Amino acid sequence: MSIELKPAAFNKAAADSKTSGHFEMLLNNWCDQVEQLLDQSDNDASGASRKATEDVGPDTELEYWRNRMGKFNSITEQLKCTECKLVLGVTMAGRTQAHRNWKAIDMRVTDAANEAKDNVKYLTTLEKSLEPMYVGNPTTIIDSLPALMNNIKMMHTIARYYNTPERMTTLFCKVTNQMITNCKEFVLVKGQLWNQDKLPLLVNLGLCLKLNEEYQEHYRLTRDRLLSQPKGKQFDFNEAKIFSKFDLFCKRVSKLIDMFTTIHQFNLLAQHTHIDGLENMIKAFFKIVDDFRRKPYDLMDYTKNQFDRDYLEFNVNIHDLETTLQGFINSSFENITSTEHALNLLRQFQAILQRDSLKADLDDKYMVIFQNYGLDLEAVQKIYEKGKHAPPLVRNAPPVAGNIMWSRQLLRRIEEPMKKFSQNKNIMTTKESKRIVKTYNRVARALIEFEMLWHQGWVKSIENAKAGLQATLIVRHPDTGRLLVNFDKEIMQLMRETKYLQVSVLKYAVSE
Repeated sequence: MSIELKPAAFNKAAADSKTSGHFEMLLNNWCDQVEQLLDQSDNDASGASRKATEDVGPDTELEYWRNRMGKFNSITEQLKCTECKLVLGVTMAGRTQAHRNWKAIDMRVTDAANEAKDNVKYLTTLEKSLEPMYVGNPTTIIDSLPALMNNIKMMHTIARYYNTPERMTTLFCKVTNQMITNCKEFVLVKGQLWNQDKLPLLVNLGLCLKLNEEYQEHYRLTRDRLLSQPKGKQFDFNEAKIFSKFDLFCKRVSKLIDMFTTIHQFNLLAQHTHIDGLENMIKAFFKIVDDFRRKPYDLMDYTKNQFDRDYLEFNVNIHDLETTLQGFINSSFENITSTEHALNLLRQFQAILQRDSLKADLDDKYMVIFQNYGLDLEAVQKIYEKGKHAPPLVRNAPPVAGNIMWSRQLLRRIEEPMKKFSQNKNIMTTKESKRIVKTYNRVARALIEFEMLWHQGWVKSIENAKAGLQATLIVRHPDTGRLLVNFDKEIMQLMRETKYLQVSVLKYAVSE
């Protein structure tokens, strides 16, 4: 319509009932549309259609407020056009009910636009500290937590609109959602868990638990620092709502760690085929694992309760298998008479059995072997006392070397196990260990002194044997006149002793 944007023209148009009625109808229509948008936006802002239970990240908050700011900015820009100014001018001049309604709505639009603009400004400051959740891994997220908490604290302190407990709780819930999503993507390789190497997989699952711990720790540190400033804004948010999903996810991760640790343990056990009697247990284990692998669901979907039932059944089967394995281990140690052999077998089992129940059983075996070692010490002491005056010698061995070899063989029998026992602090701190160590020191000292006495005696005999070298080598018999070799038998004995001692010392050095 050809109406000038002047008060006089507005008054003239308002006096025309047809024109003013048309403009009032338009403005009422605008009021309905804008009010509908405002009501919808208010519902959205209160969280009615942006539930924190959805698995969406914090980027949706910024996207939402940017879209809302764009809508209200669009309304503000449209109101500046000629047609809108014309309608508002005529309805104001006519003092219509529509214009009175519009004034109230216009104030709401202004407030909503200011709110959206302010929220976008502060949410934008979080983008950099939120970036690791989308492009990083749990480790980089942990590194970014101090900056993230500080930025959220600042926004909560100075933001005019976004600092309500409801909106801050929603933001934290979405941060939690994105952390869980990042952990899933980090752990899953091509959507698979089963086909991964178990040790790297266990490390990655452990990082997910660490992220949850660090996340809650940094949150509580920030909350407690604010509590020391009672006049400031506090972190009085719904913590159960913020962290419950991550805690539930980590319960699933902990179960997966336990399950894959068991699988890794039995995979290692399967590599030790030289241990007789393990074949049937290994076959039974792989059947249990194959049955679990056929389950038709995502192991990382912590909302599926079917996994918990299957995991319970898996543990029951593994418990039965471990009971059988413990029986096998017990029987293996019952048939071993050598402490050295028992320790070697124990070391093999400790290298491959990592589950707590089996490790505890093996630790108990260590004490049993140590107590049996105490009996070995007493047996060696009896052998020494019985044979020290006339020990059994190696065939054709000369006396000195034979006695030293006998004492060294007894010393090796007790010395090697004691070196291994001494590295176990749990054993060395018991009362029983003091008695056994005292016996070991007494027996070892006696054997070393026994060797030193024979060696010192041999060294002294060398001078006497060398005296035979001073005599004439070839002499003539005074009666018959025949030539005879004048060779002292002590020289031959000295040479044999030297040869045997060199060999025995060399062997002992190699074994050391």
